[in-house]
Amino acid sequence: MRRIVRELFLTLFLVSAALGAVAQDGRVALWRKHMDTAGAALRDNKPNEAVLAFQAAVVEAERFGAEDPRLASTLFILGKYYFSRSKFQEATMLIRRAIGIRKINLGAEDPQVANDLDTLSGMFISEGRGAEAEPMLLEALSIREQAYGPEHPDVDASINRLAGLYDSLGRYDEVERMLQRSLGIREKALGPEHAVVAAALNNLGVLYHKLDRLEEAEKLMKQAWEMREKQLGLQHPDVDNSVSSLAAVYVDQGRHEEAERLFMLSMSIRENTLGTENPMDPLLAAGLRDLAMVRMVQGKFAESQPLLERSLVIEEKFVGRQDPLLATTLINLGRVHLNQEHYPEAERILQRTLTIQEASSGPVHGNLVPTLVSLAEVYRKTDRASEAEQLDMRVQAIRSSQDGR
Repeated sequence: MRRIVRELFLTLFLVSAALGAVAQDGRVALWRKHMDTAGAALRDNKPNEAVLAFQAAVVEAERFGAEDPRLASTLFILGKYYFSRSKFQEATMLIRRAIGIRKINLGAEDPQVANDLDTLSGMFISEGRGAEAEPMLLEALSIREQAYGPEHPDVDASINRLAGLYDSLGRYDEVERMLQRSLGIREKALGPEHAVVAAALNNLGVLYHKLDRLEEAEKLMKQAWEMREKQLGLQHPDVDNSVSSLAAVYVDQGRHEEAERLFMLSMSIRENTLGTENPMDPLLAAGLRDLAMVRMVQGKFAESQPLLERSLVIEEKFVGRQDPLLATTLINLGRVHLNQEHYPEAERILQRTLTIQEASSGPVHGNLVPTLVSLAEVYRKTDRASEAEQLDMRVQAIRSSQDGR
């Protein structure tokens, strides 16, 4: 939300600056006054005052005429602000109206219309309504193709937005088509060795990994890694992206020692590029979890423990101590202690996990099963068979309720 408000404040400044040369009659001066008041309210974090000022600015802008560009700008800015306040319906209504006015003023094929359509589609996607966003993204792509030609960077950006949408919708054939087109555009515009081309190769490799086309994924990721390291050097976040992506492929191929080496390299890059500035960066936590998991698979529980403990500290800083997002790390940490016969510590951690999950999902949700199974194992290892049996029965009840749905 803070990012959206910053963008709005900048937009208000640019709109005001662009109209500085406009002759100042009373209506224009009053409209600008309302816009300036809204900007000041945004800066001072006074949402009610901002809304009132925006609404007053809309009233004044409507007096310029139903097709005036100042009305479109005011509606668009207010729509984005409403969205930042979680008022989806009001936001989309205003932005649709703004787009309609801009089509009249600029023409339906103007790139600014494409930019506005991207904004509107992003709102729908963030609300989980991706299927409704697709026509907007397709229209934006068509506008840019008409304005710039089929191989312009802005066309490539539109293609990748569609690829992201199709990926979220599980329409992987269309994702592949879009990513291959993006790769072709980048290779033609920049040459086959450019870092941006490497990014397209890696994106395609990630898709093939998702589709279990592991050999194809490995080939593309290795190619992307080589190009990125050559262009950017080893200690670069894009190289880390290739390294960690390839490591995940190796995990699914059962090549755990190779995956471990790559995850160690990834962590080294992250420590050097992120950890020196922010030792609590969430990407460090993700890398620590990945390295811990591949070591757990190999039975290296003692080596996994400090990685998970450090990851947990970082995660707790960002989401707090009761967030269900901690569950994966906590369960793995509990399993690590269990496999080292640290039974009291394993029980404490798994009980904490269970409490968090029950509070967020209720007592019969399927995500409780791994925690209950692990806790039951702790009870069996500590000669508490009756308590373990109670948890086994609870697991069975949850699984039966899920099978019956």
